[in-house]
Amino acid sequence: MNKQSQSPTLSLEANIGLRVRQMRKQRGLTINELAAKAGVSAGAISQIERNQTNPTVRMLEQLRIALGVPLTALLDADEPPAGGPEHFVRRRQDRPHFHVGESGVAKELLSPSGEHDLQFMLIAIPPGSGPREMLMGNGEKAGLLMEGELSLTVSGDSVTLMAGDSFQFKSHLTHSVFNHGSETAKVLWIMQIQQHHHL
Repeated sequence: MNKQSQSPTLSLEANIGLRVRQMRKQRGLTINELAAKAGVSAGAISQIERNQTNPTVRMLEQLRIALGVPLTALLDADEPPAGGPEHFVRRRQDRPHFHVGESGVAKELLSPSGEHDLQFMLIAIPPGSGPREMLMGNGEKAGLLMEGELSLTVSGDSVTLMAGDSFQFKSHLTHSVFNHGSETAKVLWIMQIQQHHHL
């Protein structure tokens, strides 16, 4: 695991597959056993572990629940520090970057390591795209559109957000976002986490 020779972004992205494989082996699970437990195909897990595909939001959620870990455990290269300010601070250079599915959506985790009731990320959504899956559950979601333009639909009501606009809604409501603009939209995305729903 020679991540010093790689760029920070590449090493952090590559760690998702590595972390899934390490955690699966630590728990004595075969790929087929983890697949059955997570409700994900064995082929998909194999591709994720070999970094041949970007896991979807739903796959990440199902895997982290099956492994019994917070989302940060799949994204962070290191264990969370035991004490000092680093247990409640995420340094800019230490943000895990990851891409979701095939949509081109990129996320940077801003929350510090460990299990939290609130989680936030920076999400970059390229023109003509949006996450294909939005997990629903208890709690709330909120955000601030920092750059670009974004269409947000909640319970069938659609609105166009411009840079500087913010939003908040209950996570159980059906919702989606799509970038109809000509530039990448950047969103500060905040989630209240309850009962295993992370995204």
